Amino acid sequence: MVEVVLIIHFMVILFFVFGFPIALYYNHRMFRIIHASGLAGVTVLMVLGIPCPLTIWEEILRENRLYGGSFITSWLNKIIYLEGIATEVVILLSAGFTILVASSFIWKPLKGIDDKKNH
Repeated sequence: MVEVVLIIHFMVILFFVFGFPIALYYNHRMFRIIHASGLAGVTVLMVLGIPCPLTIWEEILRENRLYGGSFITSWLNKIIYLEGIATEVVILLSAGFTILVASSFIWKPLKGIDDKKNH
């Protein structure tokens, strides 16, 4: 079960990282709102020092043991939980990324699928 939560956690991270260019291309306002809201929520959690709910769930499922065992778990752990990065750097990167995504509501999105349907 912990692997399922870890995979979901990884997919959420991919959504945050790749959601911006996807939102610009497809010009789907609700997608952009969900993406920006999620990033804002994660940034608030980081600034307040509150762990991600998925991280808490993973720890409960594995009963605070170290990751171990499966290949998927060990590699996703290395990708999701980067070590050696200062908290300030993580906060600045998160805030910058959130500002970038929020700016997508100001910029005109690229021509994509929704634009093609309207013409």
